[in-house]
Amino acid sequence: MPKPKRVGIYVRISRDRKGQELGIQRQEKACRELCERRGWTVVKVYPENDVSASITSKKRRPQYAEMMRDVREGTIDGIVVYSIDRLTRRIAELTNFLEAQKEHSFEFATTEGEDTSSASGRMILTIKGAVAQQETERMSERVNASLLQRREKGQPHAGGPRVFGFEPGSAFQRLVPEEVEWIQQGYRLLLNGKTPGDVARLWNAAGARTTGTGTEWTIQKVKRVYRSERVGGIVTYKGSDIGDSEHPHPLTREQWENVQSVLDARMTPVAQGSGKRTHVYTGFLHCGYCKSVMRVQWTTVESRTFRRVFCHSGAISNSAGKLGCGKINRQYGWVSDRLDEVVEAALLKRRPKHVQAAKTEDLSGEIAIMEQRIRALRQRWKDDGMEDEDYFDALGHLRAELQTFRQREATSVVAKSRNIVDALTVWRDESPDNIERRRAIVATVIEKVELYSVGRGRRKPPDIDSIKITPVGDKKASG
Repeated sequence: MPKPKRVGIYVRISRDRKGQELGIQRQEKACRELCERRGWTVVKVYPENDVSASITSKKRRPQYAEMMRDVREGTIDGIVVYSIDRLTRRIAELTNFLEAQKEHSFEFATTEGEDTSSASGRMILTIKGAVAQQETERMSERVNASLLQRREKGQPHAGGPRVFGFEPGSAFQRLVPEEVEWIQQGYRLLLNGKTPGDVARLWNAAGARTTGTGTEWTIQKVKRVYRSERVGGIVTYKGSDIGDSEHPHPLTREQWENVQSVLDARMTPVAQGSGKRTHVYTGFLHCGYCKSVMRVQWTTVESRTFRRVFCHSGAISNSAGKLGCGKINRQYGWVSDRLDEVVEAALLKRRPKHVQAAKTEDLSGEIAIMEQRIRALRQRWKDDGMEDEDYFDALGHLRAELQTFRQREATSVVAKSRNIVDALTVWRDESPDNIERRRAIVATVIEKVELYSVGRGRRKPPDIDSIKITPVGDKKASG
């Protein structure tokens, strides 16, 4: 293998709690000394600090992926690592690495002297890789056994975000009395037939705020508190209930199970296909007063079913982290009709007046000639009129030319048969499957829409000033 001219150094350490990168600095120094002794030029270093390479790790290694991409593209023609377990601890990944080395012919070296230039060297390297993988698997088994033992003793997992009711930084071992009292009050409300929304209003009125973002409470956030096993002092291991926590917790196990029964009874089955957008302007509509993102839903009033757009007073949907004001409740049909007019008018201005037809290319004659030449060549070879080496060499050239002609013909046919569909045609297709494409078109025309109340007793149609549209590229709202 020729001497590499552009070498990359890969350094990695699995755990660096202090973030000082001392481990990878030592590895880089040793690798540079090796390159200097061999007369290799280092052009790039690929550092991965506090990143595991074991089979149990789910973290990606972007520097490793970049290094292999540089090898494939020819940016580097050599790789140096401190030891094989710094490169990988997965035997499958090591096998892929050796296959890539064989394919792209790059030099590989370690400071411990592993050799990949011979079959025996690659075998030893593979054995070392298998040993490294076994070490990580045994370590994982010991850690899991230790964790299970701790859980069985009533010691829950100490990591993760703070749960409402527990003191910050206490590893879920100490409680916040005021928050525990709120949880108990909410528990009594739920068992007396009240809803999570009632609990949210109670906590918000008392000045309680969520633990993560410090925002007001919503129905879903209240449910997450009561759904947490930590609140009931339940210790789990890999999703299984294995006992009770030895530390204090806001609710007893019996109280937590009672809450689960209440919440389960209030659940409704999710309709098939839910989660997909069904309204074109969802996400574009904002309350003109509190700036919250408004919701669209079907509703029935006096046996009449229609869509409405409203500001949700029980959900946080604005940048300030507060609940919606609940002042706006409008019919969606009138709003969507006004916005449809704006979008269509914008698309009509953009629509090209003349569409140039795609050029076509007839290559049937050239393809027939090439096929005839291949048949004649094959017959000549069968009649022992030429050597095998000459035949296969000529056949390869003819097939390459034939493939080129066929690709050009296919491209021409596709271009000729493709219907040129402009944005206006897509916009006018109101089928349910086309909603996302229509929303993408709206996003090129409308930045946002602000809705205001039309007042009580106002007659239809509503005042046009009750809707303000901000076009894309123009932050100033226009009616």
